[in-house]
Amino acid sequence: MRHIFIINPAAGKKNVTNRVRAEIEGVCARRGIAPLIFISEYNGYERFIAEKMCSLFTDEDIRFYCIGGSGTLTQTFSGIDDEPNRQIACYPTGLSNDFLKCYQGGNRGFQNIENLLDGRIDELDYIKVIGCCKALDFVSTGLGNSMFESEGLFSLLSETSSTAAYGIGVPYDLLRNADTDYDITIDGTDYSGHYALVLAMNGRVFGNRITIDQDIYPDDGIMNIYLFHQMSPTKQAGTYFNLYFGRNKDLEGRYTMVKGRRMILSRKDHERFSLNADGDGFNPEETTLDIRLIPSGAKFVAPQHTALIEPNEETALTK
Repeated sequence: MRHIFIINPAAGKKNVTNRVRAEIEGVCARRGIAPLIFISEYNGYERFIAEKMCSLFTDEDIRFYCIGGSGTLTQTFSGIDDEPNRQIACYPTGLSNDFLKCYQGGNRGFQNIENLLDGRIDELDYIKVIGCCKALDFVSTGLGNSMFESEGLFSLLSETSSTAAYGIGVPYDLLRNADTDYDITIDGTDYSGHYALVLAMNGRVFGNRITIDQDIYPDDGIMNIYLFHQMSPTKQAGTYFNLYFGRNKDLEGRYTMVKGRRMILSRKDHERFSLNADGDGFNPEETTLDIRLIPSGAKFVAPQHTALIEPNEETALTK
């Protein structure tokens, strides 16, 4: 098996490249593994490397290790082809690494190269935006995207804590976001209308701490799609803060939730999309998006002692 490590030095509040590289080299030397280690040079570099490695080692088993944040994970994952002998692991060093909150204890256990080398394979669902990207956690358009569109703002916020980053970024977004008139079909049923936010969830948490429903699992073969209705900027602000502080009961009537496997989405003004996939921004060329859940399509590496949070389990989500 090829062991390929991609380190993003820009993830999180400090550069951990030297420390993690020394850990990788030490552990792999003891095990007789010859790792390939890459240091990310620009946004999208991880995807480029993943695509290149898959094309070079077509018939070999490859395990990709993403050392960084949610964006590092989704960029790498988006570059991996659909061959069955590809695996992906996450060593979290980013602001929040929200997808790992699908596991008991969150980040704990994943920040260890030995654990990832010895990890088991969980066959998980993922969201695929055809011709654009792949996401393990969520895909959205509308409210929550502006902070990722501004490279300068996101770079500045990356120097702060995750709570501060979202606390500053979202109010900035509220000043910029406008309702959009969409054509939407979900599994063939029409849900077209004006929405402030269209959100497809496969994981449990986004925006560092927001959980709309406890009943979301990345191995149940379904997407939870949330269509937040047209609302004023004041109501958008209230909606965000209710979500952020877990006051979900106060959101009744503000959104429609649909469970489905495929969403066809376009803007009635025919403008291009600004898309947020697991905290990273994408601007697809297509003006109509085909967003699909791929059941059991991701071979995700998890430490042996961790487990996915099970339905109705009252497990605390900790970092």
